[in-house]
Amino acid sequence: PRGGLYGGQSECMAACRESCAASPSRAAGFAQTLVALAFSVAVRGAAALDNGLGLLPPMGYNTWNALGCEFLDEAAVRHAAEMLIHSGLRDLGYTYINIDDCWQDRMREPTTGALRPDASRFPSGIQALGEYLHKRGFKLGIYTDRGSMTCQGLPGSLGHEELDARTFASWGVDYLKEDNCHSSSGPNDKDAAFSQFGKMRDALNSSGRRIFFDVCGGGDQLPLANLSYYATDERGAGRLANSWRIAADCIDPYTCARAGLISATLSAKAGPGGFNNPDMLLGASPFSVRRLSRERSRTQFNIWAILMAPLFLGANMKEFDLYDLQTYSNGEVLAVNQDVLVRQGSVLAESLFSIIWGRELAGGDWALVFQNDGLLGPGNITCDSHCWARLGFPTGTRLSVRDLWLHAPAEQPEAVAGEDYSVTVPPFGASAMLRLSRLSDAIIT
Repeated sequence: PRGGLYGGQSECMAACRESCAASPSRAAGFAQTLVALAFSVAVRGAAALDNGLGLLPPMGYNTWNALGCEFLDEAAVRHAAEMLIHSGLRDLGYTYINIDDCWQDRMREPTTGALRPDASRFPSGIQALGEYLHKRGFKLGIYTDRGSMTCQGLPGSLGHEELDARTFASWGVDYLKEDNCHSSSGPNDKDAAFSQFGKMRDALNSSGRRIFFDVCGGGDQLPLANLSYYATDERGAGRLANSWRIAADCIDPYTCARAGLISATLSAKAGPGGFNNPDMLLGASPFSVRRLSRERSRTQFNIWAILMAPLFLGANMKEFDLYDLQTYSNGEVLAVNQDVLVRQGSVLAESLFSIIWGRELAGGDWALVFQNDGLLGPGNITCDSHCWARLGFPTGTRLSVRDLWLHAPAEQPEAVAGEDYSVTVPPFGASAMLRLSRLSDAIIT
């Protein structure tokens, strides 16, 4: 059948078999995952993106932060694919290659009205590029806009949703990002937004191809806009898309921090098949159009894993440095993002210059991120009794603590639930990421 529960179950079984074989503790969460999937399907109803995709957060590469418009072309996309292969990132799960704005010709095809690629940028065409990517184990993503034009002034999909969905399906597209620019009634007319995004959802449902649908409400928004209504409105979340932006573009430390904090309040809205999207990852490479410091880029990666966010690299693949590679290839952090319990994390504790983030994992483990935004040197960040209460371990439970960046037991390798547990973290947005596991059922009294 075309997507729906059957396609979703087969994808879920394949993902869970692989994950559970790699870690027996994840097998304990398999049944919980199927329950969550059944709940996700049940709540979607008739007006939903019924494609069975996105049972775990998608991972891949997006052209925008690295290439923008100026450097986007077919050769750059092919080079990115080859770099993902040679670096080993494809085999870690970064399989979507998403072409963002500026791939389109300035005019639609005159006889059919269909979108067509800019021949100077993509001389082989999008279908041929998709075939090239598919043969190498990738999935093809592409971009459009719900308005009359894209954010860069190229043809949008308003009034052409069915035609464009059929065109994308005929090209072998696997992922569609639809932006929010050039709406006749403005970016925050919710009725128009849900109606127009809904038309594309329905067109994709009818296209004959399963295409992951990513709603990007960030276009034409102010830098600190809160777009949480894409998750909280009854017309939004999994009824609308496979992922939905909940904040404006993540372009610097402040906008990325805000996106993370907004997403943390929406954990109940995410689950198998639908994810809050705080935007793409920003690498630390100085050759990218947009970037973060080394400390903050790694912290963003840690937090996005806690938030069960889609992971799309924005680093420049032509100048992909070793630090970014080490960041994005950390299998232990990726395992948190892809955990089969499929339960988004949130903020456990917060002070003026520090945050503790946490996420429950399959098998009863927890992942914690201790973030230090201070400027005056390393700081001790403590999970106290209030923090422990959010984790749910009975007081006195003994836990092993593993550092996911040292790939070894943490400096304090054991913790006792309810007793202060402190981590020393460098300043300027750095973080530590730990995984807590029960040592035994014994409880210290």
